Amino acid sequence: MSVCIRQLAAHCSLGSDLSSCVESLSRLELPAPVKRHFDCSHEQVAIPYFRMRNKPSGDFYQILINRLANLLDRAELNADDRLDTALLIGSSSFDVHISEQQYQQDLAKLGDQAAVSMPIVGYGKLAETFGESLGLSSHRYTYSTACTSSANALLYAKQLIEQGQVKHALVLGLEPENNTSVLGFYGLGLISPSEQMHPFDDDRDGLVLGEALGAALLSAADVTPAPEQRFTLAGGAIGTDNHSLTAAHTSGSEIARVIDQALQQAKISPADIQAIKAHGTASLKNDEAEAAALNRIFAGAIPPAFALKPYIGHTLGACGALELALTLGCLQTGYLPATPSAKGDGGLGVKLLRQLKPSQPGYYLLNCFAFGGNNNALIIHDQGEKGSE
Repeated sequence: MSVCIRQLAAHCSLGSDLSSCVESLSRLELPAPVKRHFDCSHEQVAIPYFRMRNKPSGDFYQILINRLANLLDRAELNADDRLDTALLIGSSSFDVHISEQQYQQDLAKLGDQAAVSMPIVGYGKLAETFGESLGLSSHRYTYSTACTSSANALLYAKQLIEQGQVKHALVLGLEPENNTSVLGFYGLGLISPSEQMHPFDDDRDGLVLGEALGAALLSAADVTPAPEQRFTLAGGAIGTDNHSLTAAHTSGSEIARVIDQALQQAKISPADIQAIKAHGTASLKNDEAEAAALNRIFAGAIPPAFALKPYIGHTLGACGALELALTLGCLQTGYLPATPSAKGDGGLGVKLLRQLKPSQPGYYLLNCFAFGGNNNALIIHDQGEKGSE
């Protein structure tokens, strides 16, 4: 059974909706991160961060519910359709930022002896709350596998539809701004001192985090209107490499295995891949592992590759759904994104596009890797505007 990707949503440093994000990418303008200031052990620390553009104010939960409701409305799903729709949420931090805010309030009011550091932990409650508000089915799931959270949610959504458990699946990738993630990555020494991300480049020196929302509505092909059948989730795979707590093995063997499994599920060969959306974190070992895997799979003849994190930062659990939305938005517009600041390949053999390139119908590989060695590869089939290649 084919699973179509019908509707998409995105909000990140590039713009507050998918069309504005795609327009920003077409201009090849890299947004500058803001500086976030912290008092750490009597030391002032300034950490770069990509904030959402035009971030709305108000109730966090209601804002998200409204965004998801808008996506369902665009697909014209009625009440019965929604009861046949699963909800899958992927995030690294969920609503930890609200817990942080509550702690700061309690700290000021009650003092450090009475304030509870994590008074709110949303996690699975978000799926239940959103599912009830939107009138969705009882299939409500939460994924927290670090940076592959929403990418894994997409693959499980595909499986739910293929198994006939639901006709539709709504996937949300979410990463709100919070102190815990920023200071955690700073403590690990992973934040770029140059405050810029240069994946696979000679002078890559780390990543910059970002906040974002990405969402996708998937449906069985037989209930998808013809104009919304252009993109299908043709295949995918998940695997865990136990080499390290924070990185895949630099040989690329485990990442290559997952990519190979994804290609097999899509019933295609490496030669069928038109282009690659790289994970591209610009951290030393992760780029090395991804490059090694791509060279293994493509025997040194790697298709055109692009990375989106220099524009939006590393959005952690949201990056799977967000970067899917941005990639498909660009394909709809007719081009592959590019990174004009890319200078070389760091000896890794992966050269990112420096100029926009016209896109073609066919298959696209989307990589996503996480702490704990959790690796995800998705294969997207773009049938083109007329539905045929």
